Amino acid sequence: MNDLKLSITILVSYVTLVLGVANIDSFQSNVIDFNPAFFIFVAVIVFSELMITGYLIRQGLKISYYAVILFWVIMYIFAWVFYFGNDRPIQVQIIQLLLVAISAGLAYDVGKRIGQLDRTLDGLSSSAYPNRARDIQESHDLIAAEITRSRRYHHPLSILTFRLDKQKNRESRKNKDYEALQNDMLERFAVAKISQILSDLARNTDIVLRDKDGQFVLLCPETDANTISILADRVVAAVDESLNTKICWGSAAFPDEALTFDDLLQTARKRLSQGEAKVEDESKLISQPQSHQTVESL
Repeated sequence: MNDLKLSITILVSYVTLVLGVANIDSFQSNVIDFNPAFFIFVAVIVFSELMITGYLIRQGLKISYYAVILFWVIMYIFAWVFYFGNDRPIQVQIIQLLLVAISAGLAYDVGKRIGQLDRTLDGLSSSAYPNRARDIQESHDLIAAEITRSRRYHHPLSILTFRLDKQKNRESRKNKDYEALQNDMLERFAVAKISQILSDLARNTDIVLRDKDGQFVLLCPETDANTISILADRVVAAVDESLNTKICWGSAAFPDEALTFDDLLQTARKRLSQGEAKVEDESKLISQPQSHQTVESL
């Protein structure tokens, strides 16, 4: 954490120094007159590295520090030849090139440390609440095998989708138990806890999946629509008891409602969204009589 703070401090100080010095009239007149497009280029570098590098690190990809700098240097040279032109002396262009390389290196370092911190937090939450949730993007072969088996032997298969109800969460902020989950770190632990609940309640043959948006998918072979609703109610009750919050769900059954996993998922997510909208409408109806009663009492 200290290394991340230091990296952010150095990056902010560097950008502030470059922008501050460049705006001094005497410096522009007597020392270096930077191209205005250079500052836009630096801003693009910083924003891109902070957003993209952290994401790639979280995905487990390794990126070379020198490759990042070389990429942005090449991009600057390309812009120099085809956009900037020769409106500035070659010395100024070289200095701008060096500043671009420094910007890329510092921004990459911050993005890398943020990505590493995210991975560490995910690891800590998974260690605190062990579960068997799989990444849905990495489980295509397993999902396809289950769908193929159900289709071949004409066996039922159902899926459940789960997502924390945001409307319910916003209304629960006054609750101390939920208030502790408002920051990012504890939200990760809450997601890991839900993964553990699903893993405990699901059968060994069920597959627990999780996407990048924090939505869960439970694939249940040999399960029809009636049985899956019973399991969903148990999950909702367990989450409410453990986290004092609400989780919405949607379901779809093979082959009655869809024949492919994508179609099953689309149907289940549509019902999940309808369930969230229903909860939101109910919340509004509950709040309206309270407001009316308050007016009458006044």
